[in-house]
Amino acid sequence: MFRLKLFRSPGDVLSTLISGATTDCCRKTSHCLELDRAPAVAACWICMRMISQYQFRTTKPAYYPDRQREAKRTSAGATPQQVSSPTVKYPQSRGMPKDYYYKVLGVNRHATIQQIRSAFYALAKRYHPDSTHSEQKLKHFQELSNAYNILTDETKRLEYDQLGGIKDERAFLEQAGNPLNVGLEEAKKFDSDKTTNDEINKLKSNEFDLPLDFLEATVGCKKRIELRYLRKCETCKGKSQLMAHRDVGKEPCRRCNGTGKVMTKTPTFSSVNTCTQCKGKRFTNRNDCETCSNRGFVVSNVDVMVSVPSGSRDGDVVNIINPETKQQVTYRLSVPSSDYFRRVGNDILTDKHLNISEAILGGSFQIRGLYESVELRVEPGTQSHTQVVLNGKGVRSREGVGNHIVTLKVRIPRNLSVKQRQLVLALSQAEDPVFEPKTKSTEAGNLSH
Repeated sequence: MFRLKLFRSPGDVLSTLISGATTDCCRKTSHCLELDRAPAVAACWICMRMISQYQFRTTKPAYYPDRQREAKRTSAGATPQQVSSPTVKYPQSRGMPKDYYYKVLGVNRHATIQQIRSAFYALAKRYHPDSTHSEQKLKHFQELSNAYNILTDETKRLEYDQLGGIKDERAFLEQAGNPLNVGLEEAKKFDSDKTTNDEINKLKSNEFDLPLDFLEATVGCKKRIELRYLRKCETCKGKSQLMAHRDVGKEPCRRCNGTGKVMTKTPTFSSVNTCTQCKGKRFTNRNDCETCSNRGFVVSNVDVMVSVPSGSRDGDVVNIINPETKQQVTYRLSVPSSDYFRRVGNDILTDKHLNISEAILGGSFQIRGLYESVELRVEPGTQSHTQVVLNGKGVRSREGVGNHIVTLKVRIPRNLSVKQRQLVLALSQAEDPVFEPKTKSTEAGNLSH
């Protein structure tokens, strides 16, 4: 045994106790001298206090809010190594809220790709650098492009929804491409491109389809719908379609100075792209109209009220007047068949199913009518496929009022319980025999005998 009078590090204390040496405190208390080496470490409270001052204590692991309940269910004696490490969460960019990119585009978290694309192009027309030179709007356009690139990528969108950010966001956005490659003309024509030539011809004809369900057409209704119509362009007064093909208004493009190329510089990107105004042709026509794209007209919307008369059928025509153009607009009704009602003229046909006891005993039943619930009375002993006529409960049209005809159908059970079978057997024993009606063949056979 040897004695250490001075401890300069925690290792000195531990090495002394492990080797079995005694300290000055052990000499004074005489605890460690009387015990073996192993008990000396546990018995001398002065030595243990000295060791505890240098112990590295395990801190309590931090959990995310969604794992706090799981951490509470863990036993108190579990060590940090026994608890799985939490999932890594990427830090949100610049302290933005979790749904920041959704708010930038003005859509909710459940928006479809088409809704996100439509929202982006609608905002791109307002904040595109070609239409404004404001630094603030340019920065906002970059945010729109970042949100568009992330939310239209299914993998990155899922990662963004779960973690509030994506890994290596800057590298991903640089790989996605320059957001300024989206030209102003492309953004402006996004909505107009969806209007095909067939749709334009249909708008010119002022004939549309109006889908209705069976009850709306049969009972009659009033529907507020959005009417699309063609309106003369107020910018060019409808003359751009003729003036745009003339060479009188041609002049060098002011945006690219007749080069057909434009250099775009931003804090993040710097590139040379085709001029979006002249589309690389180096010349523009001052007679071109950006509002209508040289069509001479634009598509407008107006809310109108369509009154569908009672008793309407599939293929009927309803005429209204456009409040803006004062032109007549024709709507052709598209009415599908009903799963419950059948219409024959102004009469309505339905089925009512009865069990054996209801058919034998009869009673009153509430059934679904065309306008309201009606009471149906079934006489005792009603046979299957018996028709009951409810007068005046059919279709009300200009030709008159029809009836509601109900066909009663008796259901014969296939699977009987033991008790039901016993009751049916008892009923069969109490029933009178059923005689078949005599035919001419049976009468001739009886005469021959």
